[in-house]
Amino acid sequence: MQDVTLEREASTAMTATAGTTYVQGGIKRTVLQKTNFPDGFTVNFNLIEVPNGTSASPHTHPGLEVTYVLDGEFDLVTEGKPDKRFKPGMSYMVADTDVHYARVIGDKPMKLLCVFIHEKSKPVATVVGSPEARTL
Repeated sequence: MQDVTLEREASTAMTATAGTTYVQGGIKRTVLQKTNFPDGFTVNFNLIEVPNGTSASPHTHPGLEVTYVLDGEFDLVTEGKPDKRFKPGMSYMVADTDVHYARVIGDKPMKLLCVFIHEKSKPVATVVGSPEARTL
């Protein structure tokens, strides 16, 4: 059953247009803008939300992620690197090869503005594992 869900999530990520909201790997994504530029690439501007006390599933992106933190506090967990704490007003970038996820802490949900630049033929994100088991 998990494989069907992941395939549906990847398909949704590829076809989502501006105004579309969908959940992928515990992350609620709202596509604010989407354009094809340069040739063969897509630029996605998304609002990302993850509930407080939860973690997103580990995932990768087929290109660059550039993020600005709007609300909430979280640890960015990146495979092979130390965890980094982020708060509103901070920003970061994630390389296309990094397996990563957000571990939301505190009592507020996490809200991010993210720009994803990737090959047009690939989904915005690919889930590669299950979220941490956590309790509020």
